[in-house]
Amino acid sequence: QVLHKQTAPDADSGKYGITVAVGNPANALELVQNTYKLCGAKEARVDLLHMVTVPDQVPLSDAAEYMQEGKESIMETMLYLGPLFPISSHLRYCRSVARGILSGVRDNRADMLIMGWHGRPKARAFNLGSTIDPIIERAPCNVVVLKGCGGNQVFKRVLVPLAGGLNGLFALEIAKILTHPEEGEITAVTVDTGRRRKKFDIEAFVDANIQSGKLEGPIKTKTIQADDIVEGILTEAADYDLVVMGCTREPLVSQIVHTPIPETIAQRCDKPLVMVKASGRIRSWIKRWV
Repeated sequence: QVLHKQTAPDADSGKYGITVAVGNPANALELVQNTYKLCGAKEARVDLLHMVTVPDQVPLSDAAEYMQEGKESIMETMLYLGPLFPISSHLRYCRSVARGILSGVRDNRADMLIMGWHGRPKARAFNLGSTIDPIIERAPCNVVVLKGCGGNQVFKRVLVPLAGGLNGLFALEIAKILTHPEEGEITAVTVDTGRRRKKFDIEAFVDANIQSGKLEGPIKTKTIQADDIVEGILTEAADYDLVVMGCTREPLVSQIVHTPIPETIAQRCDKPLVMVKASGRIRSWIKRWV
């Protein structure tokens, strides 16, 4: 349910809708700076969303008493983004943050959801956390999750681990936008453990998507020889400013036995990191917005 709503006068003018889930004032600035890089277009419309969690023992009718922190987050974010894009804001109350955010995304008809992530999940049952895991699986839009990307960081060397697929393609597109426009360099990397019958041809994957117009070059490619994929990527990441990678596309039910490789890397990587999930509606994002 909506506690507070503020709609920009020209909020419907944007062709591409971005919802930013603002968790607390501490990560608001991190989300603002990267939202600016990602939308970077006059036609973009931004909706700031904060979920007010109401404890089980408290009646939902008392939700307004818990909204002060959310208002602070929204106001701080709007100070930075307000002059740049049409901005709307919503404060909603819920028992489950994940369900609330998914409901907000659907109501706002968002094309992309941007969220922050603190790092390792608090419970072993989750890969990225009790909020992010169900959102990644069920969100009807593109999802971008930021970890450690705050401050005025400049990303000149960006690593994009690939194994093929739609999420990898989307990771390359996001990497292109976040990389420094003049001095930046993107390296797409895959790991060859020697155990696969059919190796992933990373050069062919990148070249084909550049030729088709889905990506803008130049993008370097590299194949690492390693016994373990996770260790190989983490070792390689030490020489880069940022890691951008796709989430697993497996449903949560199939992840109970083991944590998928991308999520394991995300948990252990000490570099700024972005996890992405493509909705299946990828178009030439760079050509639309840059």
